[in-house]
Amino acid sequence: MTPTLQPRFISLKRLGISLGILVALIVLSGLLSYYWLPGYAKSQLEIVLSDTLQRPVTVALVEFKPHTLQLTVHGFRVGEKTGSPEKPEETLLSFDRLFIDLSSESITQRAPVISAITLAAPSIRLVRESRDQFNISDLVTKFTQPAEDNKNTSSQKALFSVSNIKIEGGRFELVDQYQQGHQEISEINLSIPFIANFDSVVSNWVEPHFSARINGAPFSLDGKLRPFTDRREATIALKLNDIDLTFIDQYAPLPAGITLLTGLFDSNLLLTFSQVSNESPSISLSGNTALRQLKISNQTVADPYLVDLKNAQLTLTHVDLIGQKPSHVALMLGGITISRKNENQPALSLAKFTIDNIEIDTKAQQIALGEIILDRFNTRMRREQTGEIDLIRLFTSLSDQPATVATGLIPIPTRKPVRSGHAQIAINPEEKELPPATQIAVQKTSEQNNAAWTTQIKGIKLKAAVLHYEDLALSKPAPMVIDQLDLTINNIDLTGEKPLNLVLQAQVNKHGSLKTNGSLAWAPFTAELNLDIKSIDLVSLQGWVADKMNVLLTSGDISFAGNIKANGEPLKIGVNGQAQLANFNVFNPKTASDLLRWKQLDVNQINFVNEPLQVDIHSIKLSNFFARVVILPEGGLNLQQIIRQDETVQPKTADADKSSQTPAPAEKPIPVHIGKVILQQGNIYFKDQFIKPNYQANLTGLSGQIGPLQSNKLGKIEILGAVDKTAPLDIRGTIDPFSAELLLDVFAKVQDIDLPPFSPYSGKYIGYGIEKGKLSVDVHYQIEKGTLTAENKVFLDQFTLGEKIESDNAPSIPLELAITLLKNRRGEIDIHLPVQGSINDPQFNIGSIIFDAFLNLISKAITAPFALLGSVFSGGEELSEIHFTPGFENIEPAAEARLKTLSQILIDHPTLRLEIISHADPASDAEGLKLAILQRKIKALKLADDARKDVASGSLNEVTLTDEQYSDYLEIAYKNETFEKPKNMFGLTKKLPVTEMEQLMLANIEVTENDLRALAERRAIMTSNWLIEQGEIASDRVFIIGMHETRKNEDNEKQGNRVDFILK
Repeated sequence: MTPTLQPRFISLKRLGISLGILVALIVLSGLLSYYWLPGYAKSQLEIVLSDTLQRPVTVALVEFKPHTLQLTVHGFRVGEKTGSPEKPEETLLSFDRLFIDLSSESITQRAPVISAITLAAPSIRLVRESRDQFNISDLVTKFTQPAEDNKNTSSQKALFSVSNIKIEGGRFELVDQYQQGHQEISEINLSIPFIANFDSVVSNWVEPHFSARINGAPFSLDGKLRPFTDRREATIALKLNDIDLTFIDQYAPLPAGITLLTGLFDSNLLLTFSQVSNESPSISLSGNTALRQLKISNQTVADPYLVDLKNAQLTLTHVDLIGQKPSHVALMLGGITISRKNENQPALSLAKFTIDNIEIDTKAQQIALGEIILDRFNTRMRREQTGEIDLIRLFTSLSDQPATVATGLIPIPTRKPVRSGHAQIAINPEEKELPPATQIAVQKTSEQNNAAWTTQIKGIKLKAAVLHYEDLALSKPAPMVIDQLDLTINNIDLTGEKPLNLVLQAQVNKHGSLKTNGSLAWAPFTAELNLDIKSIDLVSLQGWVADKMNVLLTSGDISFAGNIKANGEPLKIGVNGQAQLANFNVFNPKTASDLLRWKQLDVNQINFVNEPLQVDIHSIKLSNFFARVVILPEGGLNLQQIIRQDETVQPKTADADKSSQTPAPAEKPIPVHIGKVILQQGNIYFKDQFIKPNYQANLTGLSGQIGPLQSNKLGKIEILGAVDKTAPLDIRGTIDPFSAELLLDVFAKVQDIDLPPFSPYSGKYIGYGIEKGKLSVDVHYQIEKGTLTAENKVFLDQFTLGEKIESDNAPSIPLELAITLLKNRRGEIDIHLPVQGSINDPQFNIGSIIFDAFLNLISKAITAPFALLGSVFSGGEELSEIHFTPGFENIEPAAEARLKTLSQILIDHPTLRLEIISHADPASDAEGLKLAILQRKIKALKLADDARKDVASGSLNEVTLTDEQYSDYLEIAYKNETFEKPKNMFGLTKKLPVTEMEQLMLANIEVTENDLRALAERRAIMTSNWLIEQGEIASDRVFIIGMHETRKNEDNEKQGNRVDFILK
């Protein structure tokens, strides 16, 4: 071998040996990889993991293919810890197969590159043994300790690439022994095409897919993301269907007493994320979430109930989770019912509740709600016998303390406290500088949190609502049903400063309706509403005042058309419109009879203002009305007992006595104006149960008009009717009820009322029944300045007393004589009873005043019959006597007027006789008689002179003289006198003036006692003759029984020159 080839051969030999060794090593490595390494790795894996986890770990098989760099682990299982309550054979963690394909590009990329990784049938079984203890609590404690700081850790980014990531047929099981629950997530499948942070692929989208079943309900998650670019982006679609919510109650418990019975949750959401380096991220959420078949039981309230929600859907149009932009969502609730326990019909129900848009602006701290619609809201409301509304009990907690809402989440296994010497990690803005954008966001968020949030509502609509109200305080409650209720509210300002607009309409009990529209605010309170109420039934509402009433409203409805305004401080309320109360019937259950009833009560053109008070009503019309007025056995009036009186009597105090003695301030006129009150076809039934036997009467056909009624202005009264349909009734006059003092001037007439029904009264008060007769009354009542002045004209026709009745209240008087005195020849009694009294007197009683006047009248009939008859014929006491001019017997005009009245009385009372007693006064009649004698002498001269001249002059009383004749005949009579007369200077009889002659003649006339007796006799005869001749009184009814001379100590208050009359 040449020297040149030898070195070359040696080099080739060495190369061959090296290659052989290399091949041998490769072959040996392959043999080791195939046969020895998997077994070694399996045993080491089991030993190390069992020691680390303190649990049995088994691996069925480990495969490794060095030429393809593929690793497969089969049958991996981690059992329960030895000595734990769980059985050791139970599996904590397992999977069927783990496949990892390591790419050879890892060498060229100088970073791990995995072509595929697959985990088949992984299973985890988690057991909750107590409140905070799990079967993995020791592992959590062990592996969650803070790691030692690695000062040599490089800040360089670690590159990697993983492709075809798959989890197939996974399963997670939670066995909750503490809550006795069991949850399962099955069919877990995860697929991620790749995830890498190489510069060449960071811009590629990663599109993962995840699906599973949560307790049998499907769940899926799809998305795409670029997590390693400068602009990180991600989109994740989350889908959940039929998630059973009942298991959540075990880990996020509701308040005690509130139980979630059923509930399903669906979700279809899209989460979008993007962030540029050193800038705030953008995270938004959109899609739909829904609750279905939700049932909740609430036992924490006074009236336990069940809530049933058919479906609830929350539509997330755009939700900015960072809060930089306004978020928009919509809400829909369908099929909501709230039912009491053991009741079939729900107390509350709502077919559909929607809010078309909810805008949440975090920056502006404002929530704007779109239109809120409540479709077919239905409620059944009852008023209990205690007066409580049953719906309130649905929302009244059994405890006085507010319910505490549990906030616990799924329990986290306990962990040991942080070891001393290891500092806790805290973020402090002063120690760690945040990006500028983040600092601004934190500052703005802090400022916003200090401001109050505001809420706006576009509008509220209530569509086709139904309100069913029933008052159980009534024995037979008539429900009120308000249906077809539509309410629209717009321009809502929750501060109440700006008025909102509302429109409402509804149907009430099928026949009534309610409509209103207008504006309303409450800070301060203002309202302007137009109302149109038609035939609203009031029967079902009477329970609100039932405890204050002794009667029942069996029918009645109200109507009103007008507007109401309220504003100002103090609150000023104005009402304008017209009202109607129709078909009213007030029933007295104690007597089982109707108390008040009317067909229609119309109040037209109402104008009401409360501040200052002003009431103006154009007219009030009451038609087809009925009233039952009863005087009760104890003397009270039944109408006074409509309102229940408080039986508790408060004792009077000294202060009360002082206040009662203090004069009350002058009353002001009531500012009320009523144009007219019209009555049509009214009937009043009157019964007096105080009298035994009872008296009853009917006022029928009452019609008429009263008004206008206004302070300081008299209104007319015109009312017509009948008593028991036979006796006409007429009431007319004027009234002013609203002035500071009542003004009244009323005339009332009633004719031909049958008297026998009044026998209960006559028997009690005068001791006799009434056999027959009719009554007519003509009264005139005046009230002015608190004083009543009344004229009562009572006419009794054929009044005849019946049998005598024993009564303690009857006066002991000869009533038959009084009736005889009062009754005329036609069997009629005409009485005039004037009365007077103060209506301000607490003891004032018009009935008592009239009755007292009547008794006085009867007493006068006995003691002073002429006073009684005079009250009838307007003569008074003067009818018992007539007066004469002193010394004369001639009947003067005044006396003649009395004789005419007396004659009429005697004619009207044919059974009466008259006795005449004549008087002469020694004092006044003596002087007067002298003058009468002088006049007779003068007239006698004239009569004799006329006879000589053949002139007929009649009787002495018929002679008349002129002044000249009187002087001539006086001078003749003077000359004929024999008394000594004054002489002149020639000794002859001196001629004197007329007055001096009269004085001398009167002074020389002597009047004796016989002259006075004769004067009295002549007066009696003159009176008797006048009654017989001019009064046409039968002579056998007129008697002269004597003449009397009045002594000085006799009847000083009466004139002696008179004639007295006595009736027999």
